[in-house]
Amino acid sequence: MSWDRRTAKQQAAAQASALRSQVVHAVGPFSPFWRDRLKALGRTAAQVSTRSALATLPAVGERDVCADGDPSGAAALVLQAGESGWALHAEGPRLRRAMASRVLRPGSYRSVVEADTRPTSYVFAGLGLRWPVASTRSDLDVVARAGARLWQVLGLTRDDVLVSALPLLPTAALQALQLGAMGAGSPAVFPGHTAADVAAVLQLVPATVLVLPAGDAATVLEDLDEAGAALATVRTVLLVGAPSEQERADVADALDRVGVTATVLAVHAPDGHRLLWGECPAGGNGFHTYPDLELVELVDPETGEAAAGPGELVLTQLGLRGSALLRWRTGDVAAAVETTPCPGCGRTVPRVVGVRRGALVPVLALRSGSRGVDLRAVAAALVGRADLTDWRVMVGPSPRDGADEVLLHVTPQDGQDPTDVVVAVARDVRDAAGLLPTQVVVADAGGLPAGPGLSRRLLRR
Repeated sequence: MSWDRRTAKQQAAAQASALRSQVVHAVGPFSPFWRDRLKALGRTAAQVSTRSALATLPAVGERDVCADGDPSGAAALVLQAGESGWALHAEGPRLRRAMASRVLRPGSYRSVVEADTRPTSYVFAGLGLRWPVASTRSDLDVVARAGARLWQVLGLTRDDVLVSALPLLPTAALQALQLGAMGAGSPAVFPGHTAADVAAVLQLVPATVLVLPAGDAATVLEDLDEAGAALATVRTVLLVGAPSEQERADVADALDRVGVTATVLAVHAPDGHRLLWGECPAGGNGFHTYPDLELVELVDPETGEAAAGPGELVLTQLGLRGSALLRWRTGDVAAAVETTPCPGCGRTVPRVVGVRRGALVPVLALRSGSRGVDLRAVAAALVGRADLTDWRVMVGPSPRDGADEVLLHVTPQDGQDPTDVVVAVARDVRDAAGLLPTQVVVADAGGLPAGPGLSRRLLRR
């Protein structure tokens, strides 16, 4: 049966097999980070190789791996296996094929091992800090095959011609689009993000798919129109990066202004992931995922505990042998993970709806400079404190000068000295999140701020 039409029982069986292979035969023996973490938790890889057992592991993010902000800490996520270690843990059929081919072609065994264990490609991830994600040759094959699936979800065919206006940066989204086009057999050109360069390509190539960064897609469209780009053949505009409703509306307005009639779809690679999720042409039904290549969960942004939704997106990658991530906190917030068949296309894969990209690590224009602030780390310094009864984190522009602020509102426990509490909270937030809050405000229980935000206690001004 097709990958996207399996029953829930078939999906669960395929997922269970892939999860056990990933945890027991790859991550457990070969990941320095997870080997040490499982040992500290008193667990073995076999004990967390089922979905229910995996859910008991605390979710982790970039500050767990790079606690001091040094991106070199991410090297501990890369699986490190030699020929003998690979032979002990390789799946039987794959090992037998490798040994058989070695008889006919000396040296082929090493090639098979290296395809599964030697990083050959790197992209960069990170919201609060920039760190590398490694891929092996076999990982790139997985990304390409997933890209061919993405084309199906988007309703594209090998007859579609893709032109990208994305910056030529080492990002997972750009790599996934390049490999996806190759896997689907679609012509694709990636000239960079300069309007003149993209317009020059569009004069030569009858593009049917135009790829734009979600954050400034409307501006790029207008720049292309001013540059005289040939947009008449474009039938699909592909927004990269989980666009907001306002960004979608801005793109629709821009398309009207430049006189282009096209379907607007979105794709998204959560931070740390290497696969792109896509929307079906029916629209409004969320990002379609790959249940045999990943586990998708939601956790409480403040505590990291499992949540039905809304919550932070947590990923476990299956079948990837470079930087292998288990229960990875992406920084994205989603409304829900739907498991019913898509009402638009009928696919039975899980769908992630209501995604807000990077919401938990916003880039703030602080008075000290612009930087990504990890609100999860701020919350971690406040959850469960013995000296507080309750707290709120408020981020947003100051009414005084417009600069972004991180304000902590705290209610001390009875008998606690407020001044001591303020000093201790500020110190612990600095240690956990790498910045001092703009201000720590002492308030009584009825004086804590309320309003919309990312969670009950993480608020936006």
